[in-house]
Amino acid sequence: MDDAKREREPSASGSGDERESARTATTEFRIPAKVDLTRPDIPVRRPAEPEETPPEERAEDEAATEEAPAEPETEPEETKPEEAEAAPQKDPTEPAPPPTGTGPTRIERLPDLTAPQEQPAVRSSGPWTVQWDGTPPAAVAAPEAPAPEEKAEGEGGRTWLVVLAAALVLVAGLVAGQLVRPVPEPTVGLTVDPSVVFEGQAPALPWPSSGQSAVHVEGLGAMGASGGSASTPTASVAKVMTAYVYLRDHPLKPGEPGPVMTVSPQAAAEIPARERRGESILGVTADQRLTQRQALEALMVISANDVAHELARWDAGSSPAFVAKMNETARSLGMTGTRYTDPSGYDSGTVSTAADQVKLLRAAMEIPAFTEIVNKRAYEPGDGGAPRQGGNFLLGQHGVVGGKTGYTDEAGGNFVFAARKEVEGVQTLIVGAVLGQDTASAAGAVDAAQRLVVAAQEALVAKTIAPKGARVARIEDGLGDRTPLRAAAPVTVVGWPGLTVQVGMDGDPPREADAGARVTALTAGAAKVPLELVRTLDEPSVFERLTRLG
Repeated sequence: MDDAKREREPSASGSGDERESARTATTEFRIPAKVDLTRPDIPVRRPAEPEETPPEERAEDEAATEEAPAEPETEPEETKPEEAEAAPQKDPTEPAPPPTGTGPTRIERLPDLTAPQEQPAVRSSGPWTVQWDGTPPAAVAAPEAPAPEEKAEGEGGRTWLVVLAAALVLVAGLVAGQLVRPVPEPTVGLTVDPSVVFEGQAPALPWPSSGQSAVHVEGLGAMGASGGSASTPTASVAKVMTAYVYLRDHPLKPGEPGPVMTVSPQAAAEIPARERRGESILGVTADQRLTQRQALEALMVISANDVAHELARWDAGSSPAFVAKMNETARSLGMTGTRYTDPSGYDSGTVSTAADQVKLLRAAMEIPAFTEIVNKRAYEPGDGGAPRQGGNFLLGQHGVVGGKTGYTDEAGGNFVFAARKEVEGVQTLIVGAVLGQDTASAAGAVDAAQRLVVAAQEALVAKTIAPKGARVARIEDGLGDRTPLRAAAPVTVVGWPGLTVQVGMDGDPPREADAGARVTALTAGAAKVPLELVRTLDEPSVFERLTRLG
């Protein structure tokens, strides 16, 4: 048994090589006692300060040491392998126990643990040697934050996408808004002076010495007036309003006879009384049939009072109702000095002024049927009777194309007239009135009117401001495009000395038309010249509608 044990265990007194091998094997696990084993990541507890020995005891210890014989040096006993294996291994990280206070104590200064120290790869203490890793334990890795460049690049990309999307939405909204916005209406602007001045002094017309009178040139204005503005009886001149109201309510085309009407028994019954008063009448009979044109010609040419009242009944049902319409119309025309009491003017209560009667005749002359009727010298009965001469003996002279006479003892002689005059290719219309002439008939008023017509026509002069083909205006589409317009005829302005005539436009231009088309007209007083397109007029393009700013 002992022999077997000895064979298994190495001999304690073996050769030196064997002892050296055993020593080397065991020294790999020895830790040096004097090396600092403190790790930076482990808190260090400093050893307790040793108690200081009193001087008396320290002296005795030193004396005893000197007297004691020196012990022979002995080799440290080698630790058997079994004992080495059985000996518990000490944790290198466990701090050394504090000194007990017995025996000699050596105080060592601890290293500064705050300063960084280089850690050896291998530590040894006596017979023990261990591999040393002084690397601090790895900290828990925090989540990696994206690199600033990458983050900025990512956020910048998203920002650009948002900006681009917003820009696209904005552009789409602007495009849709521009396309659905209504296109401005085209307008016309002049490229010539907007007014023409006629040098010199205003003409002095031969005004009547009594009553009142007024002369007006259509498109230019009043040439003058005389006799004040007091209201005076009109006599049969009132029939101009009767015809005007009836034609307004019952329009009649040029040359058309109009509907046939039957004379009422009331109109026939009033004839004897009218004859006794000396009124001007047609002499209607009950159930007599008259066309609208025949009735109006009898009213205006031979001044038939009986027909005036019959027209009033045909239109409004009674004379008073029709008179109300006459007064309403006078107010609408601005005839402030006029009041009607009957449809014929025989009643002296029907009064007006020369200026008011000029306003009325100007309006009536715009009705073609009226101008046809007042331009007749005689009335021709429909039953084949002899024609009856009218009282306007100026018709056909000095350009007179219409008018109406009137006379009563209270009113005196009255006359309203219209005359045309061509001045260097421009047609002018002169409208005038002469009221309250102290004569035995309306002839005195007609004579006075003749002198006024001649003088007014002689005062008219003309001035050409642009030849034919000249560019005098342009069409603007409201989006910046301008299309020039040229005059289709010479632009000649008529006036009289001392007058300033305004130049303007008449008619709205189209949105599109071919070159050369007549699309509007230039007006200058009595002149009205058609204007032609120099080039094709097109509607605004999509690009122009998108890029407009206004």
